[in-house]
Amino acid sequence: MAAVGTPGVPAITSNPANDTVCSGDTAWFAIAANDTTGGPVHFTWEVSADGGSTWDTVHNVAPYSGASTDTLKVHSANYLNGYIYMCGASNDSGTTWSSSAILTVDTANAGTITGLAQVCKGTTITFGSTVAGGVWSNVDHSIDTVNSGGSVYGKSQGFDTVKYTVTNVCGSATSSVVVRVDTVVNNLAITGPTTTCVGHTISLMNGNTLGEWIWTASNDNVTVNDMGMVTGFAGGIDTVTYSFENACNDIDTFVYITVDTVLAHGSISGSTNQLCAGSWISLSDAAGGGAWLSGNPGVAVTDMSGNVTGVSQGVAVISYYLSNGCGVSTAMDTVTVFAVASTIIGNDSVGIGGTRLLSDTTINGTWSSNDTSIISIDSAGIAMGVAAGSAIITYSVTNVCGTTFATMILYTGIPHANAVTGADSVCAHSTITLSDNATGGVGTWSSGNTAVATVDNSGTVTGVSFGQTHITYTYTNGFGSATAVHPVYVNVPPIDSITGYSLYNIGGSYPFSAYSKNDTGGWVATPFINGSWTSNNAAVGEFVGTTDAVLVLYGYGTITITYSATNTCGTTDTSFTITLNNPEGVNSVANTSSILNVYPNPSEGNFTINLSSAANEQAVVTITNIVGEKIKEFTMSTNKAYELQLDQPDGVYFLNATTTSAGKYSAKITIAK
Repeated sequence: MAAVGTPGVPAITSNPANDTVCSGDTAWFAIAANDTTGGPVHFTWEVSADGGSTWDTVHNVAPYSGASTDTLKVHSANYLNGYIYMCGASNDSGTTWSSSAILTVDTANAGTITGLAQVCKGTTITFGSTVAGGVWSNVDHSIDTVNSGGSVYGKSQGFDTVKYTVTNVCGSATSSVVVRVDTVVNNLAITGPTTTCVGHTISLMNGNTLGEWIWTASNDNVTVNDMGMVTGFAGGIDTVTYSFENACNDIDTFVYITVDTVLAHGSISGSTNQLCAGSWISLSDAAGGGAWLSGNPGVAVTDMSGNVTGVSQGVAVISYYLSNGCGVSTAMDTVTVFAVASTIIGNDSVGIGGTRLLSDTTINGTWSSNDTSIISIDSAGIAMGVAAGSAIITYSVTNVCGTTFATMILYTGIPHANAVTGADSVCAHSTITLSDNATGGVGTWSSGNTAVATVDNSGTVTGVSFGQTHITYTYTNGFGSATAVHPVYVNVPPIDSITGYSLYNIGGSYPFSAYSKNDTGGWVATPFINGSWTSNNAAVGEFVGTTDAVLVLYGYGTITITYSATNTCGTTDTSFTITLNNPEGVNSVANTSSILNVYPNPSEGNFTINLSSAANEQAVVTITNIVGEKIKEFTMSTNKAYELQLDQPDGVYFLNATTTSAGKYSAKITIAK
């Protein structure tokens, strides 16, 4: 660093001065220097944050600006308080450094309020502050008052906020403290449970809460925390004390706490722990006041006196319960219930050389057969067929109930299902009942077509829809299965509707269908075998064939067709009316017409057409199907054969030819492949 007055270096004529600003304002540090050589002067500012021990170069980065000029600007913040700044003036000969200047950043600071924050009503406490020169105030003057010296006078019980405000050139700041004004309290009783169990916790409370308190216990039977939570530690009695203190007085209140333990049970005793189903024994426990309970009431039940009654074979745990507020203690004993021999379980037949497993719900019995040449049986209840016939199987049981027996007749032989008896027809939605007198086995019913009729396990057949199904009875015993089959016919109710077409042509053939309603309200087609079709105007059209409902139309006019149906479910006549009007200029021409010829007809789809006319001209030809849909259209010359090929399904089609002079002509053609 060059000294002031060094030849050739800049001479500082004005040093930076200390500056005091409020936080957030801008501080200014300025320097003035002359260059004795007449050249330019460069300025460099440095800052020290540790009282001048170390220095760093200042750059034009916030909070600084003007770091390379003779005036440094500092945007002040609290952390810059006490920073020191100096500036170097430089030229080619060297640098001269200014003296340093200190930045003081001031703020409004109320300091910290000191003193006790509780005061008794009618007395005074005094607050202080770590910063002088402030003004004292409070919020709720009905609770307390405060004077200029910080003395607070309690007026009524409650809480209030006391404030201390300091104001300077940088603004105002306020510190506050919550003051509690106390009154003399009376002794209030401790509330809450007065008994608990070892390891259990109860909660105690006291109405005196505006102050300081502590809970204590007099011995080690309980522990208690600052919230009044008491935990039982050992059986006995303990004294819990609530010590309360506020700015006016202090009080001690106590309560006795009893600590219980789980009651101790005795041992169950009785003359025996075995009994027969339907009999009883008496049990007891040396500890009185308990309750009796059976762990398996399906085996044995008990009353409140310890009398145990056997229900069914098995083992049951009988418990004796003692309980109090601390829990339950239990003594247990096991009783075994025996039973007499019950009904033998198993199929009543076995095939010769085959085996059948029999069982009995009563255990530990003995199996025997009265004729081992017919059926033998081993100790596990497995019976074997030896020869055709029957044998009596016996299961004997000996226990505390005595000796009892159960028997069944077991057969050997070949199964046979008798013929099914009952009606062979039913109407839809009606029922008939079938039967089969096969005995000694298990029989089941089934329908071969449930869409026609269903059958339940009692042999009741319900008609569903028209048709035939086979009802089967399957008889099963130990030798296998046999079946008997019975056909059932289902007739539908009388006809509800017939259908027709939207378009009719003379010479056309039209099949008709009759419909009846099914179970869901929809329509189902009805076969023609039990019905007949008639027309009332043979000149217009009539039905052909013996079993098909095909109407052939011959001429114009009105015709009513009728379908008459009769079956076991009733008879109905349903009609349908058709009107064919003769359109002007249209000539119906048969296949043998001398004007319009189509041949061969029927054919597999290849036809020759010849339209005779007085003039040679073009004819427009349209081919439609039986419902009037156009399938082909073309032009041809009159008086000249035209080869037509139709790649269509088998059926009846209509040919319509139109010319200017000859008019309109039509013919029916048939494809039969």
